[in-house]
Amino acid sequence: MYIPRSFHEQDESELLALIGEHGFATLVTVENDVPCATHLPLLAERDPEGRLLLQGHVARANPQWRAFAQQGEVLAIFTGPHAYISPSVYRLPGVPTWNYAVVHVYGTPSIVEEPAKVLSSLRRLASKYEAGRDNPWSPDDAEAVVRQLLGGIVAFEISVTRLEGKFKLSQNRDPQDYDAVMRFLELGRPRGGEGLVELMGARRPKGDDA
Repeated sequence: MYIPRSFHEQDESELLALIGEHGFATLVTVENDVPCATHLPLLAERDPEGRLLLQGHVARANPQWRAFAQQGEVLAIFTGPHAYISPSVYRLPGVPTWNYAVVHVYGTPSIVEEPAKVLSSLRRLASKYEAGRDNPWSPDDAEAVVRQLLGGIVAFEISVTRLEGKFKLSQNRDPQDYDAVMRFLELGRPRGGEGLVELMGARRPKGDDA
């Protein structure tokens, strides 16, 4: 991923926070020089040794998992908030652009075979997205059905080798233009602006008026 210095986010806690909040990823592999992508939720967790892992599953009918054994690395893309930025907000003439936050995660995949481990992964995934509901659903609520369906999925984990973060949030603009972009987003003119405002608020560039 091309990352200009202004937009390079290297704080691992910030990258993991984005992954945690925007866990629906695009998983990319390459087989015989042909790229393949699957869109799916992934969980980022550390194992007892402290290694960072991505955990998920795909349908067994999805052929992508068969390429895992031949893959040196796979790529998981997590896309955070994003929105169009009009050049009309700048004090001097500019061009249209797009603000966004994205994390690329590279790692080595492996298949998870043990049924107990697969069930544990499903429980944690459900727990994350059921959180806050009055009556959160769990795989244990439909244990017989879930166990019957286990044969139709392939669980996997990705041992993370590196993270890349690009938070393109107008950091290359001066403080006045930066604030103008935030006001533009706060007015709700472009969809997705709310999340960007939160990210930009913590990164306002320092100028003479700061």
